[in-house]
Amino acid sequence: DGALALQFDHAVATKAQALVSAAEIDNGKFEIDLDIQAFAGFGSGSPGDYFQISATDGSPVIRSPSLVTSDLAVPEGFSLTDRGFENIVLPDGRAGRAYWESFTPEIDDEEEVVEGWVAPDLRILVASDLGGLRRTLRTVALVISLFGCGAVLLSLLILRVVVGAGLQPLERLSADVQRIDVHRLEHRLSLDGLPLELHGVGAKLNELLERLAISFAREKRFTSDAAHELRTPLAELRVMTELGTQWPDEFTVEHGQEMITVLDELENLLNTLSLLARSEAGHSTGSEPIALSASLQEMIEQKRGDADSRGILISLTVEEGAFHSDPILWRAIIGNLIGNSVAYAPTNSLVRVEASPNHLLVKNEAPDLEKADLERLFERFWRKSASRSEKGHSGLGLSVVHAAAEYLGGSCRASLVDGWLTIEVTWAE
Repeated sequence: DGALALQFDHAVATKAQALVSAAEIDNGKFEIDLDIQAFAGFGSGSPGDYFQISATDGSPVIRSPSLVTSDLAVPEGFSLTDRGFENIVLPDGRAGRAYWESFTPEIDDEEEVVEGWVAPDLRILVASDLGGLRRTLRTVALVISLFGCGAVLLSLLILRVVVGAGLQPLERLSADVQRIDVHRLEHRLSLDGLPLELHGVGAKLNELLERLAISFAREKRFTSDAAHELRTPLAELRVMTELGTQWPDEFTVEHGQEMITVLDELENLLNTLSLLARSEAGHSTGSEPIALSASLQEMIEQKRGDADSRGILISLTVEEGAFHSDPILWRAIIGNLIGNSVAYAPTNSLVRVEASPNHLLVKNEAPDLEKADLERLFERFWRKSASRSEKGHSGLGLSVVHAAAEYLGGSCRASLVDGWLTIEVTWAE
């Protein structure tokens, strides 16, 4: 639109300049060649184009034949600027576009001019009907609209076809995902035919399904093992209670002490399960400053009786430094690591404990372990053999250590070298 309007203004100005170039004073009379007027489009048969030349006082000097006896409406800026464009109303009531400029006509024969006479300053006003331009603009707008609508419809059609084809792999992947349920975790998504953009998503979902299947199997195994571990002390308590009920006279202090021992084991198992669940859920009492050497010495003293009964010597090496941790989880880590080493190391052997502000290492001989056992060492309720099912050890200790270490932002790993088992827990200072 802007280009067409600019071109229209240029045409109006060109007509005015053609008239100015053809204007002259001949024998003291102002005139414009009629042939030039007709050529510029201002003949009597051209009602759409008009011009009017006025003196500086506004009195008309000459007008186009198309005006007959009418005058052009004077634009608001006509007397304010030497040249300009403005929309006006034409004599026949139609909208028009006007251009004006000031000029001084040339003198045809200066010898005929009286000495001292100066050609007057004149102002030309040219106007053309805007109807043709507006019709052209409407036509252009219609063509653009029709072309635009056609292009949009075509684009929508192409887009629907392209998007439909592009969404087919996604729809197939969605259907595969919807077929998955908790009872069919062995199902895996087919990656054949998937585009590269979805291949990674499918692979990641398969990886997640694999991890879920392993987790569900582990939880199922854990539930079964937990039920088994709880069943044994409960069965013992039931038998003792029934015996005490049937033969109350024969119920002795020793029987009561045995029941308390069983209850202690049951309470310890429940506390361990609770601590394991709390660690895996990420619940903490908060980080506090802990005296590294003192806490380890205290735990070793607690295990001293069991160690002395088996002839176990515990060596402690501590690199002091500022240390902060969750006090409950820290006691669970050192208690289970030292307790396991004292319980399962060969009699009359050495347990080494090394600690610094960012790591803890507990090392003992383990002749009955193999490297293949290391993968299952941190599984809940796992034991190498029946000998590891003695009272006071449920097979949860290293699981608690592993879960607590991960919650504290660290890691726990096991290694077996030359018959020596090393459990190392590391964390950021």
